[in-house]
Amino acid sequence: MSTLSFSAYRLVNSQFSWASGLEDMGFDGWEIVSEGKQKITPETLPEIKNIIGSTNLKISVHGPFTDLNLASLNDLVWNETIKQIKQCVELSADFTEIVVVHPGALSPLESQMKDKAWERNVEALRLLTDHAKEYGVRLCLENMPNMEKLLCRTPDELFGMVETVGSDSLGTTFDVGHSNTTKNTASFLKEIRRINHMHLHDNKGATDEHLAIGDGTVDWPKVFGGLKNYSGTLVVEGRSLEEGKRSLEFIKKANGR
Repeated sequence: MSTLSFSAYRLVNSQFSWASGLEDMGFDGWEIVSEGKQKITPETLPEIKNIIGSTNLKISVHGPFTDLNLASLNDLVWNETIKQIKQCVELSADFTEIVVVHPGALSPLESQMKDKAWERNVEALRLLTDHAKEYGVRLCLENMPNMEKLLCRTPDELFGMVETVGSDSLGTTFDVGHSNTTKNTASFLKEIRRINHMHLHDNKGATDEHLAIGDGTVDWPKVFGGLKNYSGTLVVEGRSLEEGKRSLEFIKKANGR
């Protein structure tokens, strides 16, 4: 089975020390969420590298996203978004090959100019993938949950944007929890060969709750059954270490590990 990694977006205002225990919990990797106190900066880099150096964890990175928008028609917001993701790539290139990025969102202005917003998102990704290529990093664009203003909620939009950008340095992250809210998990699984990275969490089908795996309505037997042609990392996105541990136990039991 693929590498099993852990990401805790609810712990971004905690120190990094909890990540040192992920191996003992049974995880193979750690996805660093570059947000809050765990934002990857020159100041936090020594502690991050110390944890990495003292474990055998495989590292992936979730790029910054708070108040950022790759589709923004506001030049200051758009440029700042590109700046922050570029810095994340530069600082993490020594220990990861993957940086997950969110597509843009439609503000009231962008909602009136959807084609232009799409073009801005594509332009931003072209600039970012050129930059990532210089550092040996692949960006992985993530599908979004069922929120009307978010781009890339469907396979057609996600893969369409990646194809339009047309760079080997841009791949995809398939978020199973997100697809459960948009009712298109099966459609994504049909394209499993085009997926480079995965996020796993659960919900009741309406909102992006990030529940422990098995606590919602995701059809996990179908999901795991659809992974026979997938070789990337599986990242459990948990709200807490306890939920991460329960999710890991669920996955191992379901897959006979």
